Amino acid sequence: MTEWRVTKLLNGIDVSRHQGDINWELVKPNIDFAIIRAGFGKNNIDAKAVRNVGECERLGIPYGLYWFSYALTPEMAKREAEYLVYFIGEHKPEYPIVYDFEYDTITHATKNGVSISRDFVLRCTEEFCRTLEEHGFYAMFYTNLDYYWRYYQASAVAEKYDMWYARYADSPGRAVTLWQKSDSGKIPGIKGRVDLDQTEMNYPFIIKRAMLNNWR
Repeated sequence: MTEWRVTKLLNGIDVSRHQGDINWELVKPNIDFAIIRAGFGKNNIDAKAVRNVGECERLGIPYGLYWFSYALTPEMAKREAEYLVYFIGEHKPEYPIVYDFEYDTITHATKNGVSISRDFVLRCTEEFCRTLEEHGFYAMFYTNLDYYWRYYQASAVAEKYDMWYARYADSPGRAVTLWQKSDSGKIPGIKGRVDLDQTEMNYPFIIKRAMLNNWR
């Protein structure tokens, strides 16, 4: 096999403050990786981000990070990426760093008089991901079936960057690098539901080999 793929699918979760204080020692035997919300909007650090990162590092759980966007312009998306870079500091995530543009992003923009178009979404995504790459990070963007068809299909952004794809079904229905397959998972150590993810990509190998995400 090629080294950048794994022999079995890797299972993970994505978490934020909504999962409360996670018992990561109970979680660890049930996952291969985690994607942690670092923050959202204008320099708002997720209330559990520092703890979640610290626990994953303490226990040796590979993790990536995402930032929930409330950008009203591509320049604001760039600044969100810079906030995220600042948060990462000298940490060494082994999974991608993700731009998260969702329905609430559009609701916020509409309330602030911003009309959302395909060009707007692509420019914001490009600014965010390009800024991460300029700082030596492995960039990815998050989307779902609806937004893929509406904004990202057949775009240069979708060709250039890996996609974290949300579709709650038996399969993603397309070739994707990271699949969010459920929003109602149950994992020991987490109260309530948690998103479940899956990948066949050996991201720790890919990122370390390329000396990205501070793995220099």
